[in-house]
Amino acid sequence: MNTTDRLQQLSDTKRLALLRLLENKNIGNDRLLTLEGSNVKVLREGAPILFLYPATDGSVSYMNNYLPHIPEAWGVYALQTPGMDGEQSPYRTVEELAAHGIRQMRRVQPEGPYYVAGNCMGGLPAYETARQLHEQGERTGLVLHLMPNFNRPWKELPVDSSSLQQRAIMDYVYIIERLLAVRIDLPWDELNELDEEAQVEFVVRYVDEHDLLSGMDLDVFRNRMAIYKANLSAMLTYDPPTGFDGSITILAVGEASREETVIHAMSPYAAPLRSIHRDQINTIFVDADGGALFDGAEPDIGKIGRELREIVSAAGEGTLA
Repeated sequence: MNTTDRLQQLSDTKRLALLRLLENKNIGNDRLLTLEGSNVKVLREGAPILFLYPATDGSVSYMNNYLPHIPEAWGVYALQTPGMDGEQSPYRTVEELAAHGIRQMRRVQPEGPYYVAGNCMGGLPAYETARQLHEQGERTGLVLHLMPNFNRPWKELPVDSSSLQQRAIMDYVYIIERLLAVRIDLPWDELNELDEEAQVEFVVRYVDEHDLLSGMDLDVFRNRMAIYKANLSAMLTYDPPTGFDGSITILAVGEASREETVIHAMSPYAAPLRSIHRDQINTIFVDADGGALFDGAEPDIGKIGRELREIVSAAGEGTLA
């Protein structure tokens, strides 16, 4: 089966999810909160409120897929990465992302307890948000990391500041391959001869010419790449201090058949886990495709959702272990 035939068999959910990830197409019922200078997306109104941080790409629309799996009474507010709409330069540290998130959360909810979660890289600012809130004397009722436990060669991936664009492209290629179940063989020798602007144009042209995704907007993808690199820099340099006295729940999603049932110590997602005692960590493994956290594909999102509902319900009742 060629790539075109494979793509034609993909569900609308997967194709729309990829467009959301690459272009932040706000397809769904989310709306920008009508507060000046706010980057909050209201996915659902209600109380209490679950605040969600997105993955490295910064977009939040795909999080609509989580709504059926969060108790109906709860509000769900997503903290889109600042700079997505060109309103400011993106932050480059997890500490800055968390401080910004706290300011936005307080405008909606002046006092705790706060319920905070993050998908993928978003688990880091979620944890840092809780850490800063505790320093400020506030309470958190939930700190949750939705962790796609991808089995990647973490030690081999570039981590230095001069290789951020290369790492960003590698990450985008990985998620496209994972969601679309295709193989992408970028000509890295040719790509590395280009400057960063030309590299972005090359990637957009490549995915179009190889029938991976057509009609991708170059200007939008250029902005997405800038956001991704800033968040990537934040993720790779995050080194949380010790002393956090709360707890964190890890919903680790991976397929046993892919050997994704262990959280790799070298994974950048594991940074908070290296700074606290193991008794403060509640890890729940789900044997499902971590890609479902992005594309909402069944039956995997259903498996994840059952655990997510139990976690959020227990947090609301104050019975979370």
